Amino acid sequence: MILKKAAAALFYLFLFGLYFAAPGFSQEKTGEIVIGSTYSFAPKNIKGKIDINVHLPPDYEKSEEKYPVLYLLDVEKDFVFASAVADFLAGNDRTPEIIVVSLFLGSVSGAPPQLMAFLENEVFPFIEKSYRVQPCRVLYGHSARSFATLFVLLNRPDLFYGYIGAGLGLTSPPWTTAVDLVKLAEARLTEMKSLKKSLFFALGNEQPFYPGVQKFVDILKAKAPQDLDWKYENMPDDDHFSNKLKTLYAGLEHVFRGWYLPLEIAGQGPEAVKVHYEKLSDRLGYETGLPRRPIYRAVMNWLAYQNQVDVALALVKALKEKYAFDSGLGDGDLIFAANFAVNGSKFDDALKIYSFLSQISPESPAGFNGQGEVYEKTGQRDLAVAAYGKAVKLAERKNDSSLKKYRDNLERAKKSR
Repeated sequence: MILKKAAAALFYLFLFGLYFAAPGFSQEKTGEIVIGSTYSFAPKNIKGKIDINVHLPPDYEKSEEKYPVLYLLDVEKDFVFASAVADFLAGNDRTPEIIVVSLFLGSVSGAPPQLMAFLENEVFPFIEKSYRVQPCRVLYGHSARSFATLFVLLNRPDLFYGYIGAGLGLTSPPWTTAVDLVKLAEARLTEMKSLKKSLFFALGNEQPFYPGVQKFVDILKAKAPQDLDWKYENMPDDDHFSNKLKTLYAGLEHVFRGWYLPLEIAGQGPEAVKVHYEKLSDRLGYETGLPRRPIYRAVMNWLAYQNQVDVALALVKALKEKYAFDSGLGDGDLIFAANFAVNGSKFDDALKIYSFLSQISPESPAGFNGQGEVYEKTGQRDLAVAAYGKAVKLAERKNDSSLKKYRDNLERAKKSR
């Protein structure tokens, strides 16, 4: 009993010490998360001050690349989610990396013509002098700012390539009427022979806006030049505010679609892939070349998740032979994809991947060991012994760290014959 009481006393003393003692387990602040920089402008033809925020892609400081620029016409909070959306899409190779520039217009007054002049004469020169940019600009606006986005497209389409509007309600714009804006769209689009731009706009469950937007859609169908790349999407599960992020996400995917290599293009061979990116370059207004990251991402998805092994491997091989293109596909990537195939009992695919690995890395024992594992799982023991034997010889030559594993595999396969 005395021992139990003593133990309990010690336990409570320990807790007492933890509570009142100096925080031995405290966390130390080690830094700040900074997503961008802020600059203040006093526009020449607009009353008030305009602050702009600039977010750079994560790899900006490590590279010498130039980047497209996304411009936001909205409140400063949109800058946070827009930067995250841009980084996420680029990080998953759905779009190129993008510089994000947000204009905080909440405290100023000025009509769209003055806004266009401010962008063209003050903001663009500053951004182009301060940062490495491509001549590919995208304009995004929500609600009242989406009217400005459409106004710029109809009056100065040369200022941007891509236009994205969220909550585009044409029934109550602040500087005109729904009829005026619809008539303006009809007049401008009728005059234009060509309009090589990209337009994406969306509504949530915003029923008062449907009539005006439907009129605009009808005009686009009837009057828009054929080279205007436009898309309208209704998001019935969202409201006027919740569709902001979704519209930006979908809009950027629309503007830069084709950045991630389509499977049907890859299946046509390296020449088709080259033509695909040449057309994309012409559409975006800058030279993309054969961008390694989106092609690599597509190839990995086809190998590991979509059972398109033949297309993926043939493309990698053909691009390298014809254009000296380095896909960045390494031994670890191929082993990863082959393991997926094995786990899914797709042994033919796994064997193709391991055989390809042995072709591109003939001195690596991993490809032959992988072939041995596939042969062993499918009961082809003689072939398994031969493949494991090659892996062991290469591993001995290199003093490979996995030599013991390869030897064990070889001995097991021999005993099972």
